[in-house]
Amino acid sequence: MLVMGAGLVFATASVLAILPGALAGRSGRAWVIAARAPAVPARAHSGSDGAGPISQSVVPKAAGLIPGCHAASRGSHYVNPLARARVKPERIDQGVDYAGAGTLAAIGAAKITYVATTGTGWPGSFIEYRLLDGTYAGCYVYYAEGVNPTAGLRVGQMVAAGQPIASIIPGWATGVELGWGAGISTVTYAAKTHQWNATSDANSKASAAGKSFSALIASLGGPAGKVEG
Repeated sequence: MLVMGAGLVFATASVLAILPGALAGRSGRAWVIAARAPAVPARAHSGSDGAGPISQSVVPKAAGLIPGCHAASRGSHYVNPLARARVKPERIDQGVDYAGAGTLAAIGAAKITYVATTGTGWPGSFIEYRLLDGTYAGCYVYYAEGVNPTAGLRVGQMVAAGQPIASIIPGWATGVELGWGAGISTVTYAAKTHQWNATSDANSKASAAGKSFSALIASLGGPAGKVEG
């Protein structure tokens, strides 16, 4: 019986070892990574301006909304990207619109995936980066319209949480927009998933992706956008 018991334990362990690899092509891999992520205790905001780092445990979960996002195997702190700017929140659409001036920083450790100031299909520039760790690892974030990339910012560049990557152009007619990107040229996640179209724009409809990003900004101490439609 001892021999049979040992064999059963060995067989069970073998199956468990093989299972994550068999599921790697689907959602199993993300689940395994999330399950191994260390717990990070929540921490209060350091101030009303949201300049201090926020524990990933207080950030809204996006894994169910934004495919490709998953808790990374190592923790990370995110920061308010608007901490060095003076902005007025406007409507939530594909992302979140703001008017104002100042510097925009990276939310977390990231890799720059797109930088352009002309030919973007937007009324202005388009900058995108992909978060490398933390709750939103794998997600793309974009800053668009009335922004200027910091000098030398380039695709493939690694940036740290809180590192300046763009400046707001004061008085820009359409302001600036921050939100979830799709990782495809200058396409937003809301547009890719058909949450946003011309009718949505005309009716000032707030997309689910826009609301999610607004909640993220608010959790980091920044101003949430406005639902108008």
